[in-house]
Amino acid sequence: MQTNGTSLLNSTDKRRRPTAENHGSMAQTNAKVPRTAHYEFGGPIGALFIMISLPLFIYYLYFACDKNSCAVTFQPPLPSSWDDVFDLDVFLIFLGWIAFQAVLYMLPIGKKVKGLPLRTGRRLQYRMNGLLAFVISMVLFAALVYFRYPVTILYDKFLPFITSSLIFSAILSVFVYIKSLAAPNHALAEGGNSGNVIYDFFIGHELNPRLGNFDIKIFCELRPGLIGWVLIDLAFVVKAWTDFPDNPPWCLLAVTFSQVLYVADSLWFEECILSTMDIIHDGFGFMLAFGDLAWVPFTYTLQARYLVDHPEKTMPSYCVLTVVALGFLGYYIFRASNSQKNAFRQNPNGDSVKHLQTIPTATGKRLLVSGWWGFVQHPNYLGDLILALSWSLYCGFDSIIPYFYPIYFTVLLVHRSLRDSAMCKEKYGTAWDRYCQKVPSRIFPYIF
Repeated sequence: MQTNGTSLLNSTDKRRRPTAENHGSMAQTNAKVPRTAHYEFGGPIGALFIMISLPLFIYYLYFACDKNSCAVTFQPPLPSSWDDVFDLDVFLIFLGWIAFQAVLYMLPIGKKVKGLPLRTGRRLQYRMNGLLAFVISMVLFAALVYFRYPVTILYDKFLPFITSSLIFSAILSVFVYIKSLAAPNHALAEGGNSGNVIYDFFIGHELNPRLGNFDIKIFCELRPGLIGWVLIDLAFVVKAWTDFPDNPPWCLLAVTFSQVLYVADSLWFEECILSTMDIIHDGFGFMLAFGDLAWVPFTYTLQARYLVDHPEKTMPSYCVLTVVALGFLGYYIFRASNSQKNAFRQNPNGDSVKHLQTIPTATGKRLLVSGWWGFVQHPNYLGDLILALSWSLYCGFDSIIPYFYPIYFTVLLVHRSLRDSAMCKEKYGTAWDRYCQKVPSRIFPYIF
């Protein structure tokens, strides 16, 4: 889940996917940010294509997969009225949600941690209270259900909520880009300093845009979209149980429980995000704003929406239990590998990691080549993908559309692994070559 990752959108998760540099720092000694050396995502033309096509694709998923049918089509049914697409009340609710999460973010509760050193050597300070925001949001949702507030508006007005998220993401992207034009050079993102407006707007020109102590990137990465994801799932559960009170939606409940666990895990280990590629390398622009606030909550809920739209899609209990077991296997691999890496980063001589084999590098860092990180280069990615597949399996095999998430996620993580490898090769040189010889598989053992 956490996902919202992104190298290309997501956030997420993304978030829970640290770089392949499994215990190093990306700090630079020269504070001046050079011009972007090379384009990614096809350069300005590719960036423009993504900014146009992916918002349209979110709409496509909505129209192509609804309660009437769910199939790949070049002519999905479209709305007959603009009122079906945009609703002012929904937009105000969306703004209220963002404001509510912003207030929770600024609460003086939770421990303060410092991020990795910036190019100037400075380390930004963050307050980690995402889990508190998650718990308060869940309690608020439960209270709304208890007092019979129509939380199913998240289902009934799903399309206007999509539109609201896209509008807000676009406005935020414009704001942070304009803000970045006044930022000092050392505050810019190396990957978004090309001088091309379209490309820098997409990638993100400023690395860590802030309003006082309010860090816009950190806020968007793990708060409104990620927590909103599970609340949408829960609203779908309420909708299904309201419509069919005598037929518990077991598959929907299983998907929702797994995704709630996934998001809670991301927020429990919130400070791990500070060493991810999103934070230390990518600027904050359209890519992350759209990925965090629109892509994550309105595409990652696809399986849950499919199951509430198609309550007749059931499977035998032994199949449900098998998929549950597969999901827990993926989560275990994901959590165990990340915990091992974090334990080694904090104390290489700790009892749980001191036996692990390593390769020294010229930077003074050491690369893990045993344990989970000797199995494949990205065991956390492998666990993430197994878990993602389990969510789609609950939907059966009548349509490929509910399998969009694991398909997309595979492409995303393969792309990210290639970016990781290129950066680590540049940083570690021959030590990275030795590491790749020792651990040749990137994500899938003996395959890739």
